[in-house]
Amino acid sequence: MNHSETYSSPYVATSRWLLLICLTIAGIGQSFVFTSLPPIGREIGLSDVRISTLITAGAATFVVASFFWGGIINRIGRVRAVIIGMSSYALTISATGFVLQNALQGHFTAQQTYLMVFSLRIIFSMGIAGILPSIQTYLIAHTDIKQRSATIALIGASFSMGMILGPAFAALLSNLGLTVPFYIIGILAGCASLLVALYTKDGKHVRQLEKPARINWLTQPVMPFLCMSTLALLSVTGIQQIMGFLIQDRFHLDVVQTTHQLGAAMMTMSCFSILVQLILVPRFKLGVVTLIFAGVSVGIFAHCVFLFWQSLFGVFVAMALFGAGFGFLFPGIITAQTLLVKDDQQSRLASMNASMQGLGAALGPVIMASFYQLGQAVPFLALILSLVGMCCVFVYCRAKFGAAFD
Repeated sequence: MNHSETYSSPYVATSRWLLLICLTIAGIGQSFVFTSLPPIGREIGLSDVRISTLITAGAATFVVASFFWGGIINRIGRVRAVIIGMSSYALTISATGFVLQNALQGHFTAQQTYLMVFSLRIIFSMGIAGILPSIQTYLIAHTDIKQRSATIALIGASFSMGMILGPAFAALLSNLGLTVPFYIIGILAGCASLLVALYTKDGKHVRQLEKPARINWLTQPVMPFLCMSTLALLSVTGIQQIMGFLIQDRFHLDVVQTTHQLGAAMMTMSCFSILVQLILVPRFKLGVVTLIFAGVSVGIFAHCVFLFWQSLFGVFVAMALFGAGFGFLFPGIITAQTLLVKDDQQSRLASMNASMQGLGAALGPVIMASFYQLGQAVPFLALILSLVGMCCVFVYCRAKFGAAFD
């Protein structure tokens, strides 16, 4: 296994934080549409189903496009891949705002608007799909192997922070105009792209004219950890989907009360996840074994609290524990993946992992909502079983490839 060496260039600190800021902006771009698009879509005459297909099309494109970015990153370089992704993001978000603004003014019909926004969402997702794997690959290459889990945790925290800020950002800026968030976020992405082009250097990238050895996804030990990535994201989006149902059904709240409590519960989960990834993991330099065992243990405890502590306060405690468990588990899984492949395979691994995470994020709401229809306890029992399964698989992989993790 080739171990990455610490990058000693004076640009390293600037480059690191610029790329983490790019991840935060990417998270904003992924999440703010959930707040901005539905009311605008209704205003211009789109049905709720059509509005949902705009979001679903973007998610599906992200899953497919992520898979292909690995080879592209190897050929053009990690920094160029970030610049292309952020530039595409800036242009398509701004163009989407322009189309929606003209539709609100009556210059485009609902059908014309739908087709243009659908196309822009596809292009947006194709570009943004390359940002996470290229940044992950860059930071791994320029970080000492002993700091790898801390670096992965910072990546997760940065993106999660953007996912939290997105809806709040959209709600705040929409007071200036419904389409203003699209332009402001587009400007942020464009500025980030320009700063990366000016100040981020990658002296370690060697253009690969020949393809590196392919990762055999079916036989190499990385596949179990890719499946864990899918399950981890599935659990997060699944919990987000069913939590509104659970709060309303368990406490007999009206729609306004449910929305208020749901927002607070989501914020609690996200804050604890970010705190763990931003503070605990880097501060104590936690390794793969500790991260995965801690994530599984805290996650199981969280689901037991959901099942047995029936008060509203119990729900908030469970959401805090769930967020903390994910904060441990996510960097543990990703770090384990990176330790099992060679350095020249990292970009392909990162792109495959992004694709698998996107798949989990897309499947989570459907699967967990289906389980919820069978009973309130069923989703939590299923997630407990999945965590136990993860632990068993990791114990097996550790016994077989323990040298890579210790």
